[in-house]
Amino acid sequence: MFRPMALLRVTTCLLFTLFAADEPVKASFTELAGFDYSEGMTLPKEVTDLDEKVVKINGFMQREAPGVGPVNAFMLISDACGCEGMPMLNEIVFCMLPDGVTMDIKPGIVEVTGKIYIGEEKEDGTVIMLYQMDADTVK
Repeated sequence: MFRPMALLRVTTCLLFTLFAADEPVKASFTELAGFDYSEGMTLPKEVTDLDEKVVKINGFMQREAPGVGPVNAFMLISDACGCEGMPMLNEIVFCMLPDGVTMDIKPGIVEVTGKIYIGEEKEDGTVIMLYQMDADTVK
């Protein structure tokens, strides 16, 4: 038997799921940096649950290498002054802008939205990053 209200509820749920999936997940350095990281450890579930999700996170832009002018990649860090030396690996999100897009490093807190990848990235056997992001927007 055809039940229009049941069909309407199912359709509404499906549409809500589709549109909700497009909304970025709010992430923060409180969760990303909220643990003592050591190489090879199992990362906390609240961190690994973000893997390959589109997230929105606030932080400070910092160049990966000294210089001036626009960049196509930058580090997003939790602390602006860096008064206590280099941030720990779990306090840095390495952000890449889309191909052909560059921008100046912005002062103050920025909001970056994009797809984040969680996990140890090694180069020559050494962990060089935990968090990478394909940044879509920087505000």
